[in-house]
Amino acid sequence: MRTFFRRLARVVIWPRTTMREILDAGRDRMIVPLLLLATIAAFSSDVNSNARKGLAATPYAWLIVICALVVSALVMFLAFYLFSWIAYLAGRFLEGQGSQSAVRSALAWGLAPLIWAILYRVPIAIFFPPENEVIKAGDAAFRLRPGLIGGSCALALIFGLLELTMLVAYVVVSSRTLAEAHRFSAWKGFGTLVIVGITPLVIIIAAVLAMR
Repeated sequence: MRTFFRRLARVVIWPRTTMREILDAGRDRMIVPLLLLATIAAFSSDVNSNARKGLAATPYAWLIVICALVVSALVMFLAFYLFSWIAYLAGRFLEGQGSQSAVRSALAWGLAPLIWAILYRVPIAIFFPPENEVIKAGDAAFRLRPGLIGGSCALALIFGLLELTMLVAYVVVSSRTLAEAHRFSAWKGFGTLVIVGITPLVIIIAAVLAMR
């Protein structure tokens, strides 16, 4: 477990070196845990507020939250394996040498910035009220707590900057882990990631045009 978290931290700082260490170690058994952690991270910014609202209406709120988490995990697993196949084919097109298993591992470890986002998403979800609660409170909230609206705006700005940083880190790390898996340049790794991102959009547009 210590090795797992050490690699999860190192892959953000030294993506290619850490990815090579993982690939050379043999079969990667951490893909499923990485996907589960990424699902929790994606869910963490809303789960607390949703649970608090549902808890007032029904005693089964946490069961609903858990079911939503399970469904989200299943959707993410299916999307991940589809995208990993696209990344494998795109990398091969760009003269990459990575195997399907290596590409899956690279995409999974590329999620590390999203996973580390738990460190700021969970505290914000727990300790700060959602923005819509402030808006609903209106003038009364402003009179009772004059700094609330200004504080919420500052918090939203900080959260937005953290999210932007996380997104940039994800693109950089994933590009480099894919590049290491395919044994080509980081720019080709970025190109592979772009192809993975736009392929579903191209398929949707093609389907819409075909239906006309």
